[in-house]
Order: sequence, then structure tokens, then C-alpha cells
Amino acid sequence: MRPNKLFLFLTCATLASLPFASSPADAQPASRAPAPATPPASTAAPGTLAAALEAVNTTDYARAEKELLALRGTDQPAAQAALARIMLEQGRFPEADKYAQQAAQNAAQRGYAVAIRAEVLFRSGKVAEAIRLLEPLKNEKGAGGRRARLALGEFLIAAGRRNDAEPVLMTIIQDYNDNSVGDRDAEGLATVARAAFYLRSPKDANNAFNESERVDKKNVSTLLWRAELFLDKYDPGHAEQVVKEALAIGPKRADALVAMARVKLEQTLDFDAAEKLIKDALAVNPKHVGAFAVRAGIALHDMDLTGAEQAIAAGMQVNPNDLELWSLRAATKFLGDDRPGYEAAKKETFARNKEYSKLYAIVGDYAEWEHRYDDIVTMMREATKIDPDDEKAWAQLGLTLLRSGDETGGMDALKKAWGKDHFNVRVFNTLNLYEQQIPNSYDNTQFGIFKVRYSKEEKPVLERYVPRLLGEAWGSMKARYGFVPTNPVGVELYATREQFSVRTSGLPNIGIQGVCFGRVVAAMSPRSEPFNWGTVLWHELGHVFAIQLSKNHVPRWFTEGLSEYETIARRPEWKRELDPELYLAIQRGTLPGAVDMNRAFTHAEGASDVTVAYYAASQMLVYTVEQYGMASVVKALKLWGEGVRTADVIQRAFGVPAATYDKAFREWAVARMSRYKNQFLFDDHPKSVDDAKAALAKAPQDASAHVELGLAYAHARKIDDAKQELESALKIDKDHKKAHFLLAKLAKKESDVALAHLQAIQRAGGDGFYVQMALADIAEAKKDKAMYRNALESAYHYDPSQSEPLKGLYDLAHEEKRDADELDLLQKLAPLEQHDRKIWRMLLEKLVAAKRWEEARAAGESAIFVDVEHPLTHIAYARALSNLGDRTKAIFELESALACAAPPKEKATAHALLAAEYAALKNVAEARKHLAEAQRIDPDNADAKAVKIP
Repeated sequence: MRPNKLFLFLTCATLASLPFASSPADAQPASRAPAPATPPASTAAPGTLAAALEAVNTTDYARAEKELLALRGTDQPAAQAALARIMLEQGRFPEADKYAQQAAQNAAQRGYAVAIRAEVLFRSGKVAEAIRLLEPLKNEKGAGGRRARLALGEFLIAAGRRNDAEPVLMTIIQDYNDNSVGDRDAEGLATVARAAFYLRSPKDANNAFNESERVDKKNVSTLLWRAELFLDKYDPGHAEQVVKEALAIGPKRADALVAMARVKLEQTLDFDAAEKLIKDALAVNPKHVGAFAVRAGIALHDMDLTGAEQAIAAGMQVNPNDLELWSLRAATKFLGDDRPGYEAAKKETFARNKEYSKLYAIVGDYAEWEHRYDDIVTMMREATKIDPDDEKAWAQLGLTLLRSGDETGGMDALKKAWGKDHFNVRVFNTLNLYEQQIPNSYDNTQFGIFKVRYSKEEKPVLERYVPRLLGEAWGSMKARYGFVPTNPVGVELYATREQFSVRTSGLPNIGIQGVCFGRVVAAMSPRSEPFNWGTVLWHELGHVFAIQLSKNHVPRWFTEGLSEYETIARRPEWKRELDPELYLAIQRGTLPGAVDMNRAFTHAEGASDVTVAYYAASQMLVYTVEQYGMASVVKALKLWGEGVRTADVIQRAFGVPAATYDKAFREWAVARMSRYKNQFLFDDHPKSVDDAKAALAKAPQDASAHVELGLAYAHARKIDDAKQELESALKIDKDHKKAHFLLAKLAKKESDVALAHLQAIQRAGGDGFYVQMALADIAEAKKDKAMYRNALESAYHYDPSQSEPLKGLYDLAHEEKRDADELDLLQKLAPLEQHDRKIWRMLLEKLVAAKRWEEARAAGESAIFVDVEHPLTHIAYARALSNLGDRTKAIFELESALACAAPPKEKATAHALLAAEYAALKNVAEARKHLAEAQRIDPDNADAKAVKIP
């Protein structure tokens, strides 16, 4: 049995919606009879139409063209239509039109052929001509007629004539409802799904795609249509899945390569992978306008406005009326503060489609990247006026208003978005957070100019520390920047990563701990994960000053570096320890200069590279403040706020050209890290296997080329191949340090082999931290404690900024019960591990046990920012404060211990120590109250027994 009717969520036929299917396995109508999971294997004989069409689908374009041209007789019209299609897919527009005209002479192929001719016109920017060509076919029946009607509906929407498009697209839905599209018609079902997508009915589109794929899972066009549906509903994971399936079938399909590039950007902002895919797509189809649009978008994320304009211009040579390209031009002008240019680009876009509210979504994407939140609100309000049914505009308006602190306006807009589309996961998650989780689990408080949101469970502890830190940071920054940001400032602390992620992105898992939206700071709370909450809040508050002082124009690298500098200036341990990585980046020449420094963030190969980008930016700001002073930093922020570009900002704020600034910074950084000059540093940045092979082919006698291929093989887990290449490198250069080091690492249990390679590095003059840590690994495996200790001590000598040797030495000291050495090592280790609660607590407790009160006080102050919700940290800190005579602070810390909901024994100790403090202050009543409570909880508590009340 088939469903009686396909319902569309349109004004003309609206029903309550159901959850959107998240994968092809979901939302499958039970009433349809099951179909085979995969189509039968091809048995097409060579030289037949079926064999040629198989070559078309697998994008074997050369074979397909040859075989299609050879077909005659009754197969020739279908072959001509297929030829037109593959010419179109390769951007060979004149040939596509020629073959389509030939195919159109056949009644069976007329609809398909005219649709291809119209698509050639449309892709060339001749939208009106494409529509005129298709209009005579709007009543055409059959599969070809449906394809022509689908194209007509698409082009009418692109021309800003949605009201005209809907009746045309509804005829395709009617074909489904009157059984003109059968259960086994995969192509027809896919066309129905695509029509439902254009009609803004995602559930029906998804159901129809399910039915189509049950019959045929090998149609590349169907897979790409479905990927677009997934991307439209913020599901890049399943979009990637179906695009991978498409590329497995047709690896040279330019549309699929561009789709995967969009997926990569949506998923992980992998700009390098996206650019490679775009390059491959343009090699197949040099006229693919979508490829130029993606390339322009990558350039805009880098703030490479010239590169963006070049990509846009290249695309417009193909299609001067492409709406995405015109929107990207508007984004380019917007980011360049060219207001007349921005307005002109908007005018050109709306002249082509007065309903194209998506322009604002496209511009808003890049505006968000550059912190232009107020502008986004303005854009989304305009978008909802142009198209009141644009649920994405309502959603973006709501999310942006929430980020600016307007929760009432934000929720109102999100509810409107939800009313128009029940399949926006970001809207669903955010509404759930604000309507269910926040009211039930969080409290909002006001502290001066700060509006703070705490988890109800954490509030008793956090409200004792967070406002104090915020007040200190505000006062410090206000004085140094000579600027007071717009306030109040919202500070929100979320108790789970999921809640924090939804608050900041609408999605449940993002890999950061804090974010600043200009007037609102959101961060994870100390209970959510182990991290230094003080660092995060100070860092994010720094963004409030930089973003507002620059009027939301500060480059990402500068504001991130400045916030990192702020934390370093506040507490020495609040810094990253990434000197080896920074030194290598400078030496290999991959660290961008200041003008292009945003690329260090956007083109990072992984999370570790992003961390290095943060560190590099922090060191650039440390250098800048040291060399030019804080006043110059403030001047730079103000210049960006005036619309001055980065190169000119550097010249005017620091008095030197950007190239001079870059050169001086590198010299300063290399001098500071001179300890690495004669060390061997392992650079673990592999090329792809294919790229490494290509490089080796150009220089087969280059030992380093063999090593890079070996490294690529190692990362690909092809260990035997890796060893072979590394051995080849040593035949060319027996002292190649990196080859020896990699072979040592690959030796695994062959400790003598590994040791020989490491000793070869030492003989070649390349000893250092990495070599000594590798020797330590060998010694640990051999259980040679003397060698292990010696290697760890040497590694620490080579690089005191790294924590690994200290951890190993601490374990040895602990095992051998050398308490004094344990304490000495912890004092060196803790400042290198700012996020490690256990290390800071151990250090504090050992200092207290040793009665080294002043050092314990300093450690306690630091530990609070790492371990604020553990009662033992507060108790140990209180002991230090008490012994230094600071009884008021000691009482405060002991009360904090009780606010942590301490276990009974720890609670009893806190009460006992409070009793002692109040007794010393002659507050007998309080002393007796706390002593009684301590004795009630734990009659044997040693601290309670020691209390003497006058």
C-alpha cells in the first residue's frame, strides 16, 4: 500500500509536522512495500546504451563520450540527451546545447533535453531566457516533463517568483499523489523529493528520498540533492555520508566535489581540504560557479578581500547573475567597510531576485566571523521583511539577539522560526535550553555592571569568586585601555558542555571553553570539565574590550593574542607552553605575517595547530607591548574601529611597515627560544601520501623527501613502507636526524635498535629534549631507573618549559618516598599545568604539611582558579592563611569549603577550623557553634579536639 497523499507544509496544504529524519534510515513510510536495498549489478554489454550510461554515472567522461557518440538508431536520442548532460557537467556549454537540441527532436527525450538547454542558459546567467524556454512544457507529462517542471520551478524561485513556482512544483507532487510516479520509479521519487525541498517541506522531501534510494542507491544526482537537504537542516554529518557515496560512484563529478567542499567548511572549517576539492572540481568543470563561490568564501574567512573579489569575478564571467556570487560581493564590500559598494551589491542582487533574503544570511555568516553582531541583527530584520517565511532568517535573528543579551527578543524570534519550520535543530536545542533547562537549573544575579548566570548547584561557591575576578579584570582593563565598554555585560557559566555548546552554537558539542559575543560572555563552569576557569573568564572579558573598542573590526589573531596576553600579564602560570611548536613554525616558514595571521586559525590542520595559533598570537602581543607599549595597542584597536586595514594599522600604530614588524617579531621570538638552536626538534607535520610521493618523484635522491614519505606512511599506519623509505633516506644521508628519530619511534619493542638510532642523532650533534624523552621511554621499558632519571633530567635541562620530564621525575620521587624532591618537582610542575586540579591540590597540601606558609598562600591563590569546587583545596588554603595571620580570608575559605557540599569528614574539619578562627578573634558564640557542629559530624575529628575556646 502506498500513502494516500504526500502532504506539504505550505499555505495551501498545511499539517502538523513531525521530527525531521536524521538519516536515510529514518522516517520511512511503513505503508510502502520494501524494495531491494541495492539495484542489481550491471550486466550491460559493451557498446550498448546501458554501458554508456554507466560510464556517465561513474564520471568516466572520455569513455562515456566515445560510446555515446557511437550509438545510432533508436538509442541515439537518449545518447544525445546523455551527451548533453555530461557536457553540462564539464562546463562545455555550447556542446551541451548542441546535443540537447538534437535530442529534443525526439518526443521521449524532449522534456529532458529542453531542461538541459534551460540549465545551460541559467548557468550562463540567462534566467529569463531559461524560464521562457521551459514555460511551454509546464504541462508536459512523463519523466521528462517532470524534470522540465522541476527546472522551471527552481528557476522561477531564483528569479524571485516563488508564487509562480509553487503551482508548477505542486504538479510534481500531484504526480505522486495520483500514482503517476510509481513505487519503483527511483528517478520520479527523487524529482518529487526535490520539488518538496523547493516547496520548503523537508519531511516530505526526506520521505521521498528514502523511497527513491530503496529502489536505486547509485544515482549521483539524487545523493547530491539529498546532501543539500541535510546541509540546509544543519546536519553536515549525514550530508558528508551521502556525498561520500556520490563520490564513490562518480569521483569526477564537479558538483559532488563542490558539495564535499561545503561539507568540510560546515563541519570543521577545513579550508585547505575545501580548497583542494575546489581545485579538483574546476579541473573537471572550469565553469562551475559554485566552486568560485566556495573559493571566495574561503578568502573572506581569511579577510583576503582581494582574493575574494578575484574568485567572484571569475565566477561572474561564467554567470553574471548568480545570486550567491552577488551576495558574496556584498559580503566583501561589507567586510571592507565599503558602505556604498555594499549597498550597490545588495541592489544588484535584489534587482535579480527581490525575494532573495538569503543574501543577508550569506553576508551574516562572514559578519559573525568578524564579531559584527549588531550588524547581523539589522540584516536579519531586513531578511524577515523581504521574506516573512524565511525561517532561517528568523532563527539567525533569534540566536544573534540572544548573543547580544536580548533574551526576550531572541526567544520571540526563535519561536517564530520554530512555528515555520520544526526541523531546525539549532532552534529546537536553543528553545529547549531556554524554556526548560535554564529556568529549572540556573539562577541569574546582578553584580555591578555584570549580569551573571550560575548553575543553581554551583552558585553557592562560584558567587564567592567569580564577581571578584570580574571586578578586578574590569578595573584593570578599563584603566589600561582608557575605555569603558557598553554595559551591562552578561557572564554565563554552564554546568555541562552540551548546555554551553547549545548556548553558543545551537549544536550540542563544540570544542571550546568560552566565547565572547561583544556584550555577553559564555563559558563552561568549573564543574563541567577540569580547566582553569579564571583564565577563561579573564581571556573572554579581554575580548569585550578589544571587540568594542575596535567597533567589532579587530582581526581574530589580534584579539585572541591580546586576550592571551591579558591572562599572561595577570598570572604567570596562565600561559601556554608551546615554544617548540612555535619555533618550528617560524623555522619552516609556515607562520603567517601579521597581515595574513588569521590564516593560522582558519588553515590549521587540526586542534593542535589552532592551539599553536593562539600561542603565536599571544607572543606577538607580548612582543608588541614590550616593544611599542600598551598605548600603541589601544591605538591599533581604535584604528581598526575607523575602518583602517591591518597593514596600515601596523604602520600607523607601531610606526613600522608590516614586513618590518614581522621580521622583528621573528627575531625576538627566535632569540627568546635560542635554547632550541642546536637541538633536534621533531616536526610531526606530515604531507599526504600522494603529495609526499609526488615530491619524491621530483627529487628521488633527496633524503628528506624519502623521510617525508616515510612520515606520511607512518601516519597512514603503513609501517613497513615507512621503514623502507626511512632506510632509503639513510643510504643517501647516514646522519639524517629525522630519519633516525622516526626509525627509533617505529622500533617499538626493539629497544636496542631504537637506542642505536637515538645515539646516531647525538653523534650527529642533534641531542635535545625530544631525543632525551625518547631515551626515557626506552629506559622506562627496560626498567632502568638510573637511565630513566638521567634522561628525564637532561630533557628538563634542554627545555624547562615542558612538563613531561617533571611528571616522570615526580613519579620516581614518589615511588622512592623522597618527599622533599616531590615538593620541589611539584613547585616546578604546577605552573606548567594550569588546568590540572590534582597537581595544584597536591602542591598546596604538601606545602601546608611542610609549614611553608607563604608559598602555600601563593599556591592556594592559584589553586582556587583550577579547583574551586573541592573542599580540601579551600581547607588547605585556609590553613596557610590562618598561619600567616589572615583570619578573615581563612574564614572566607573555610566557608567556601562548606559551600562545596563537602563530605562529612571534610565538613567537620572545616567547622573545626572555623571554630579555631573565631576563637582567635574572641567570637566565642561562633566558635562554640562551629565546634559543636564539627563534633556532631565527626566526634573523633583531630582539628576539633585541638580547638581551645576561652
